[in-house]
Amino acid sequence: MTGAVLVCHGAGSRKENHADFAAYAASRGLAALVFDFRGHGESAGAGDDAMDHDVVACARRLLAESDAPWVAARGSSMGGYLALHAAAGTPGLFCAVVAICPASEQAMLDGLEELDNMLARGDPDADAHDRRYDSRRMKAFYGENELVRRVAGTSDVLLVHCRDDVRVPFAHSERLLAVLAHPKRLLALPAGGHGGAQHDPFVHEASVDWILGARG
Repeated sequence: MTGAVLVCHGAGSRKENHADFAAYAASRGLAALVFDFRGHGESAGAGDDAMDHDVVACARRLLAESDAPWVAARGSSMGGYLALHAAAGTPGLFCAVVAICPASEQAMLDGLEELDNMLARGDPDADAHDRRYDSRRMKAFYGENELVRRVAGTSDVLLVHCRDDVRVPFAHSERLLAVLAHPKRLLALPAGGHGGAQHDPFVHEASVDWILGARG
């Protein structure tokens, strides 16, 4: 086993939405684990202010069960935010992180406010899994944690961001890049919006190349 990669989905998503990357990572010799954050998919509970703990717990479980010598993380949107947050808080756990269109605090707060409003007016577009958020605790978490400050000095990070992302501005990844330590890279894509890059075969390849490169 070469190594392992933990795959972290975004808000309102689930593990099945990242099966394509997991399959590609496995084809390159990596053990890949995709999981549902609390309050998503088949996981119990509600999304709250401890979802970064899910990242750490799943990474340690992946290391134990795969017998891999190291683990990296790849996350999209909220998953990218939480992967970076967890990596900065547990130095030495992840050999590398790939964050695709990582969410900003404001984007998460705006999304939670929009969801609260949809639920308040009984909007049918508010899916059942969206109701499994503890909005109060999540708003407190994103209101009190500034990712740019949190990740300052963290190394071995690949950021991927689409310039036409209207949900999380490209400038957010530029700000993250400025405080990260080398090695670091920002892969700028001309198009793809907020969710397209996570399924791009080019990004799959770049992600695994970055992870394997971090191991020398």
